Amino acid sequence: MVELDGEAPLRVQLADLVAARIADGTYPPRTAIPSGAELAAECDVSPRTATEAVKILKARGLVRGVPGKAVIVKADALDVLKSAAPDSE
Repeated sequence: MVELDGEAPLRVQLADLVAARIADGTYPPRTAIPSGAELAAECDVSPRTATEAVKILKARGLVRGVPGKAVIVKADALDVLKSAAPDSE
């Protein structure tokens, strides 16, 4: 969850949380993630923080916005996450 006294900024923590949910299948590819307002309410952060978290997810190549609709998990999001993961060796 998002921690006020965590080392990373809240927006990064929230982006990491959503990325983890993409990785574990909570938000599968080609489906919408919760709205910024829903993420903000769930994690008790400001809507601006949630918006910034979504921007981070877009920059990481995990989601894309559909104007007037939603933010969708990209089809190749799991591949992006695997390629970004540190080697386990």
